Amino acid sequence: MSAGAHVNAPRDRSWLRKTTPLTRVEKTAFVVLLLAAVALSVISMVTDVGGDTTDGLFELVVTALFALYLWSAAAGTASLGAALVLSFPAGLSHPTFLAFAIAALCVVRLGTGALVLGYSATLVVAAVAVARQPASGPSTAVGFVVVAIVLGGIGLLLRGAQARGEQLGAQLVRSREREQAAAALERRRLAGDLHDGIAHDLTVIALHAQLLDDPDATVRQTAQATIGVTARNALGDLRYLIEIAADEESPTPGFASDPAAAVREAADTLTAAGYRVDVHAAPLPRAPRRVGVVFARVLRESLTNVLKHAAPGTVVLTVRADETHAELTVRNALPAVRREDIPSAGTGVARMAGLVREVGGDLRAGREADDWVVVARVPLG
Repeated sequence: MSAGAHVNAPRDRSWLRKTTPLTRVEKTAFVVLLLAAVALSVISMVTDVGGDTTDGLFELVVTALFALYLWSAAAGTASLGAALVLSFPAGLSHPTFLAFAIAALCVVRLGTGALVLGYSATLVVAAVAVARQPASGPSTAVGFVVVAIVLGGIGLLLRGAQARGEQLGAQLVRSREREQAAAALERRRLAGDLHDGIAHDLTVIALHAQLLDDPDATVRQTAQATIGVTARNALGDLRYLIEIAADEESPTPGFASDPAAAVREAADTLTAAGYRVDVHAAPLPRAPRRVGVVFARVLRESLTNVLKHAAPGTVVLTVRADETHAELTVRNALPAVRREDIPSAGTGVARMAGLVREVGGDLRAGREADDWVVVARVPLG
């Protein structure tokens, strides 16, 4: 965002238009001050033996009306306004008007914009009425209005502080949600790397381990060699995952990032497992590295599926490209009966599709006649 856009952005003033409740600290302080004011009023009534009891009771009621602000700002303001109206014929306009001026703190802190406007209008009318009284004059009315303005300003500051606190709290919640989402995404990525890498290697090891008891010495030697190479690959994958967990840069594990080289390495792995491999791949002169990385991941998952599920026969690996896209195809024969001796999570195709979509490509995988075909197509731009 540019500096100009930041300066011209409208500020959020919604907190000035809605009711905002007291915080726990504010509520506690309010109750303490209210009880103290009521106690002082009671003590004044008791100690003022020659005074008018009616006046004392009226002032006590006016003070107690502040308790309504704990329930509703509108109710408290309306009650004090009614008391102010009644105070003029009773000759108690000065103390009641002072209480009404003090209520500015509660009105601005708790009330809506409409309530603040209504309170302000009532305050002005009451100030004019007090100023016209011979016993007070304009100076008294102005003094009470100044008290209301000062306390209203304090209420505005408290209200703004609470709004900022709520905004910071909401930002903290969103930040925690983003951190949790990032952690979940990282766990999914690590799980995907385990699935794409180590699960493939363990599948190869498990399949060749079954050949260690084969009576053919050549088959046993090939199985032993393949197990050794695959185990080293698995250790490399583990080191890669550890480096990711430590936030260190590391190349993507698996086959080479060059698509043609990755296909040749995959063909060697399949040949060692006893499959005939038909390769149709030429180097792509301008393939970005991400294409090779995605093809390597798709090849690894496809080979895992071949080793788990394919029938003996020929596996066809093809890489071709046009002006805008590169395409990888893996085709293998399906067995007449599904193998159940090697477990499968059933998430491989979804993982491949997700990897291809991340670079703007598409993937299709499914049965064609008696074959299983995986086609990954990714953009070169």
